Amino acid sequence: DRYPELLKKRKSYIEKYDAAFKPLGVKVLPHFTEDYSSSGHLYITRVFKRDGEPISDEQRREIIRKMAERGVATNVHYKPLPMHTAYKDLGFKMEDYPNAFDMYKNEITLPLHTLLTDEDIEYVVESLRDILNETR
Repeated sequence: DRYPELLKKRKSYIEKYDAAFKPLGVKVLPHFTEDYSSSGHLYITRVFKRDGEPISDEQRREIIRKMAERGVATNVHYKPLPMHTAYKDLGFKMEDYPNAFDMYKNEITLPLHTLLTDEDIEYVVESLRDILNETR
C-alpha cells in the first residue's frame, strides 16, 4: 500500500539530483523514460573531470571521504568481480577486464532512501557540488 507514495518521493529526489548534477557533468543512469520506470532504489553517478575525462579511483575515494566528513554516506555498489577475493583466488585478474574497472573507478552512489527529507537532498547536492569544485 505504501509503495506508490514511496516511489513518488524517490522520483522527486531523483529529479532534484538530476537537475543539480547534469550541469556539473555528472552522468547518471536514467530512472524514468517513456519506455521504462525504475524503482529508484539507487542513485548511481559517474563523475568526470572538467575536461570530460573520468576521475581516477583515487579521486573517487577522496570525494567519498570528503562526503563522509560532511556526514553524507556514499557507496560504490558495483565492484568488478575480479576485485573480490573469491574471484582473485580463482585466477581472475582485474587487468583482464579494463572496461569493468573503467566503469567502477569513477562510480559513486548517493543516498536515495525514503527517510531522506528535501533538506537532506539539498545538503547532498551542495556537498557534492562543493567537493567537485574543489577536487576537479
